[in-house]
Amino acid sequence: MSTRDFGIPEQTAHVPQMQTPFPPASVPQKREGIGIRLWRAAYPVLLVLGVQAVAGFVLGMLIAANPQLYRMTSDFDLLWLVLVATVASQIAAVPFLVAFRIMDENRLRAKGVWKRYRLPNFGYLALCLGIGIGMALLALCLFELIGLGDDGTQVVMFASHPFVSILVIGLIGPAVEELVFRVLLFGRLREWMGPVSAGLLSALVFTLAHGNEIQGVTAFFYGLALAFVYEKFKTFWAPFLLHAGVNSTVVLTAVVGRGFLVGATLPFVALASAAVVVGLVFVAYRARLPKERE
Repeated sequence: MSTRDFGIPEQTAHVPQMQTPFPPASVPQKREGIGIRLWRAAYPVLLVLGVQAVAGFVLGMLIAANPQLYRMTSDFDLLWLVLVATVASQIAAVPFLVAFRIMDENRLRAKGVWKRYRLPNFGYLALCLGIGIGMALLALCLFELIGLGDDGTQVVMFASHPFVSILVIGLIGPAVEELVFRVLLFGRLREWMGPVSAGLLSALVFTLAHGNEIQGVTAFFYGLALAFVYEKFKTFWAPFLLHAGVNSTVVLTAVVGRGFLVGATLPFVALASAAVVVGLVFVAYRARLPKERE
């Protein structure tokens, strides 16, 4: 996966023309309507959700059509099969998502507004990972303080070996979701709206796509942070590492238990996590923008 394909184009109204292999057409281009713009931003999300729905339907039909398989499948195995089917459908959608991004690059090159940015240094990418870990711990602490649990997610995480859970939930899922919600959705929204509006709208769609009240509480704030680091560092790897940090921390916490989040240690972990998140976000905000590629 090449990072140079995942830069963020600036808003076309404010970016000067650039010398590219595909110069702008000499004929003035017709301004696109709001409907076309919204559809261009939405259909990658609809594609992934549709593929996942079809995969889940096919899996359900196979199990329903085979009573013997259903009797042999425990609750843990059934949940894990659903998760594997979801991830398999996500992987199947990756070639389409990459093709969509290449289409975006060619379209913006033709307009003369495509920009590529250098990969941030290792420290900035590690900073994104730290923000994700801190946000996950803070969310877990808040859930413990208000007595809100996520038993369904916990069951799925315990349904397989921790290494497999981290691979599926902590790496593959975040990679596909960042291709969809940041590289394509946020990137396309940024072509015609500011970073705050694009971040809020993409975070809202990210929340709705989770379809879970408990996850939806945190998904919106995660979505804002993911849009922020993508806008700041101009690379797929920034939101991917933040997202992987969130998911992997939740998985590991489910594996080792929440014993360190009870009693007198809970307020300390909550305050420490909040301080880490605020501090790292401030450092990211003050970081220098990546340089453009020649």
